[in-house]
Amino acid sequence: MKKENTSLYTMATEAANPQTAGLDQMTPLQIARKINGQDFNAARAVKQAAKPISQAIRAAAQAFMNGHKIIFIGAGTSGRLGVLEAAECVPTFGTKPSQIIGIIAGGKNAMFRAKEGAEDNRTQGAKDVQAKARAGDFVIGLTASGVTPYVLGALEQARRLGAQTALLTCNPKADFSSADIALFLPTGPEALAGSTRMKAGSATKMALNAITTGAMALCGKMYGNLMADVRPTNKKLLARATRLIMQIAHTDEKTAARYLTLSGNQVKTACVMICKQVDKAAAEKLLKKSRGFLGKVLHEK
Repeated sequence: MKKENTSLYTMATEAANPQTAGLDQMTPLQIARKINGQDFNAARAVKQAAKPISQAIRAAAQAFMNGHKIIFIGAGTSGRLGVLEAAECVPTFGTKPSQIIGIIAGGKNAMFRAKEGAEDNRTQGAKDVQAKARAGDFVIGLTASGVTPYVLGALEQARRLGAQTALLTCNPKADFSSADIALFLPTGPEALAGSTRMKAGSATKMALNAITTGAMALCGKMYGNLMADVRPTNKKLLARATRLIMQIAHTDEKTAARYLTLSGNQVKTACVMICKQVDKAAAEKLLKKSRGFLGKVLHEK
């Protein structure tokens, strides 16, 4: 048996959790409470990793501002969470699909059905990163166990390409040798031993939320804590965009809706048009000058 596999027997994410022993003998209410009690450990783990998460926020922002990509790569649950995070950035922050991307072992079909063995292919991980990453990109490997060959191979190749790298894992003994940033989330044993879709998955999602949101804040993609670069692609988001303009520009709904249309559905542009009493072209010029930071435009005298 390979050493990579034997290490699985000694890691926290594979261990049996004494707090949930006898789970199969509990009532539904007891099960719900036991699992929820363990879920709190996910938030605590993310709190403990605040410093490396802040480093990842800075690295992601630097890559994005310089025209490079932010790339998440993983297998199984971790890979799915990376793809999900990348997909959610498009409507939330108005990013292009090519700017923040997720790669999962086994390809797109693995999002919906597990592809057994895909995570064990170190060479394929390197090939998948080779096809997408370039020097200056920021590549975050996602693996709860910290030993997934596909992810480790990807990070090794990313570093060879000149990309900055991070490894997000729940295993303190993970191989961080190819990671510039070590993101260790101490979630401990799962309520269901080895089922890292639970606490490890929750903690991973929390950390990714913090990284992307923090990076986009540093890149001028929001105003205060408001989603000022939201892409209004449906009725709900159109209503949200209108409310944002009302709130930021201190105007009524009718005016906000009209300027949202005039701006080409760009919240920040609409706000500048209203507050600075300029046309769309002038508003876009002011935003470009401020590198997209709406606050700088609105508060500049």
